[in-house]
Amino acid sequence: MIKAEDLRIGDLVIVNENCSLEQGTIGKVSEVRSTPLYKENEGSIGLKPISNDRWPYGVLCRNIDPIPLTPEILKKNGWRKRTEGWYFMMISKYMYLSVEFGYENGIRVFLKRTTDGLYVKLNVANNVHELQHILWALGKDANLKI
Repeated sequence: MIKAEDLRIGDLVIVNENCSLEQGTIGKVSEVRSTPLYKENEGSIGLKPISNDRWPYGVLCRNIDPIPLTPEILKKNGWRKRTEGWYFMMISKYMYLSVEFGYENGIRVFLKRTTDGLYVKLNVANNVHELQHILWALGKDANLKI
């Protein structure tokens, strides 16, 4: 489950059990409703399956999970492999975003300057929607392909 307040419009998530959508459906958040629809729930979202833009309904937050960030997803979105466990994407002529897999607490994301070797650790991002938030903050297209 992901809390509604942790999501933004455009985030990609996956349905974790059959509900108004079939389990395994990947969708893009189209609306965030942080106020509960029912006492026992912690909010809901509008979700448009990536395979069907006409879906007009939402799902409860308890029925969605984050999509784990994988090397396959990065490759599909134009990231290049640098060395084993490392992938990168150019942000500008002198800066790139780098992702390290296999880190003890998940996946580390760095913003690196190529001219002097300095870097800034941005976040530990284990899921696609977390990487989307970092990309949006950097002004890059965060419409990832899954």
